[in-house]
Amino acid sequence: MIDVKALIFDIDGTLVDSFDAYREVFNQGVAEFDVGPISRDVLRDYLAKGLSLREILQNVFVSPMDDAAYEVCRAKILQLFKQVEQEGVKPFTGTEALFRYLEAKGIKIGIATGRTSSPEDEWLRFRRLGLDRYISTIVTSREVEHRKPAPDAIIECSRRLNIPLEQCVIVGDTESDIVAAKRAGAIAVAVTTGQENGDVLLKAEPAVVLKDLGNLIAYLEEQKPFHALSEARQKEE
Repeated sequence: MIDVKALIFDIDGTLVDSFDAYREVFNQGVAEFDVGPISRDVLRDYLAKGLSLREILQNVFVSPMDDAAYEVCRAKILQLFKQVEQEGVKPFTGTEALFRYLEAKGIKIGIATGRTSSPEDEWLRFRRLGLDRYISTIVTSREVEHRKPAPDAIIECSRRLNIPLEQCVIVGDTESDIVAAKRAGAIAVAVTTGQENGDVLLKAEPAVVLKDLGNLIAYLEEQKPFHALSEARQKEE
């Protein structure tokens, strides 16, 4: 049995269903540069790889993008996203129930996101969603040297929580989340609520792959209901 003291969550695709809203504003943002629209599958793959917005834009622009063009496009996309997420981005079902369960158990909650927004912006988002009261700390990629799949954000989140990494469960929906968790020396848990292919998650070999956050409570209680590799074998039989 693992003595779990903290859960550290990714945001997009893990706690909130933001992909469709993000794709919409991304395509609006690049349209004025005569680029796009980018398909669902292509954008999904870029995000699953943990690419930054600039790296994604560099891939979709036909010619090299200078700093000025990047800043204009980035500002447009972020402005549009702030507008649509107030109504179009909601937590996945079961998120608040899970947070209440963790609070009752005395398990700390942290956020380690690949977003490059400021922590202040993320606190505002969670306050709007009514989840801020459960969260102890938020670390964004802006605050660390390397983005996921590097472990920097997870390590910093663990430090702020004052919980050893080996007692932290990291919950994410992409291969880069799982790789980052394992590189940090934490317990990696994958959920299939994001855009990542389930087979890719299995190959990354997290401690467990769960259908959604609702199954996370059972995992924490029993520590063995959905082991990724054994579940894969059962499907094959």
